[in-house]
Amino acid sequence: MSDTTQFRVLDFDCPSCASTVERVLSNVAGVQHVEVHYATGRVEIEYDDSVADPDAFVQTIESQGYTPQTA
Repeated sequence: MSDTTQFRVLDFDCPSCASTVERVLSNVAGVQHVEVHYATGRVEIEYDDSVADPDAFVQTIESQGYTPQTA
């Protein structure tokens, strides 16, 4: 079943940082769609909840050096 979650990431330094986060989140198993908005720091992830766990999204964002906050 498909679900959606959102985070805010306030410590992006540049648009390419947001692009990097979008790319690595897209590679997480079960992720169907990712949108990252650099200007607002908003990250929206649509995923298959039978495959992906939102905790994996937090870990993925943190692994890139950023601090996610639930929106």
